[in-house]
Amino acid sequence: MTEEKVEQMETPEMEIVAADGASDGASDGTADAPSDAVPVDELVAAIDVTELLATVARLEAELIEARQECAGITEKSQRLAAEFQNSRRRQERQLAEEMERVSAHIIKRLLPALDDFDLAFTNVPEGVDAQSAWVEGFRQIQRKLRTAVEEEGLTPITTEGEFDPALHEAIASAPSDTVASGHITDTLRAGYTLKGRVLRPALVRVAI
Repeated sequence: MTEEKVEQMETPEMEIVAADGASDGASDGTADAPSDAVPVDELVAAIDVTELLATVARLEAELIEARQECAGITEKSQRLAAEFQNSRRRQERQLAEEMERVSAHIIKRLLPALDDFDLAFTNVPEGVDAQSAWVEGFRQIQRKLRTAVEEEGLTPITTEGEFDPALHEAIASAPSDTVASGHITDTLRAGYTLKGRVLRPALVRVAI
């Protein structure tokens, strides 16, 4: 057979194969896909939005819970801080009151010594020079003792003028031509206040 006849015989077969290939390609294409199918990118986008909204809602709920917990902790901390401050002030006040009681107790026990000094210098024996060195030495001791207690808040009670039952204690009364009735005529024992409170009333004689 000649080459021209061979080419004529192979041509129909090649056309059939091409036709089959074309038909197969058509069957694998989009012709078989349904016309109402959702695009993949839109489906993924829808899923992402749903998950995002769920995550946002969960985080908002956790934030609200965290804020409530924080508010509770803050309130508790403020309450504890206030209680601590109150407790510290109460302890400081109690300590100050206790120190004042101790100071008052000690000073009250020193008052008889002040009384003895006052009596001693009021009744210096005859023949003793009131200006001598040893008498002046005792006066210096008295001044030091009085200064020490006065620095702690001790103040003598005045016994001039009208009798005051809150400050004075009358142990005697007598008529007087120079002092009005109800006024103090004589002081028998000095009285003192400590930081504004009567530590010991003054013993006095009152005119009637």
